[in-house]
Amino acid sequence: MDRTAFLRQVRGELRGTRAPERPPAWPATPASGSARGPAAVLAFLEALAGVGGVGRAVARQALAAAVTAAAAALPEGAGRTAVVAPDTDAWREAIDAGLAAAGVEPVRPAPDGWREAAAAAGMGITSAALGVASTGSVLIVPGPNTPRVAGLLPEAHLVLLPADQLVPGLEEAMPVLASLADRSSAPVLVTGPSRTSDIEMVTVFGAHGPRRLEVLLIG
Repeated sequence: MDRTAFLRQVRGELRGTRAPERPPAWPATPASGSARGPAAVLAFLEALAGVGGVGRAVARQALAAAVTAAAAALPEGAGRTAVVAPDTDAWREAIDAGLAAAGVEPVRPAPDGWREAAAAAGMGITSAALGVASTGSVLIVPGPNTPRVAGLLPEAHLVLLPADQLVPGLEEAMPVLASLADRSSAPVLVTGPSRTSDIEMVTVFGAHGPRRLEVLLIG
């Protein structure tokens, strides 16, 4: 049956059918939230830990030390470079000082060098558009300032996010996602490190992305 005939038959079967009324409010889900301010920070860190991620709240003046600690946690054998996305330029001095203290070299590739540099790096450092307190997720919006490979190819992904960019739940994140439709083809909510249990139900970390995800909430 061709497409036109198929749709004609579907329309005929549905003729006279009334669609259910849209509810005035949607019920809460496990991804809903109400926490804001300091409570949102606590909720985010708890949710992130629950999915295998690492997070901490840091003051701006303590950011360099927090970057050092994150870089020092890289597993043995990981590359001793970190690709640093342009969307973190507001914290450039602290990032470079923190990486230097851990013996990790910051790399900011030219536009055509990101894939090669990220594949060799032990860590990718980016910011995020927002964080979801109820799930511990961060919204990554790939583009020139946030190259996709920075959060996919290195062994670890370090996300720097201002604490005031947390939203309570997915309901508040969805309008932001919709507003990005003409700016990025592939925004993604990242929840914890990459994992899969496709083979014999055995959980494997790092199958499709970094083995480690750490988020620093900057207050």
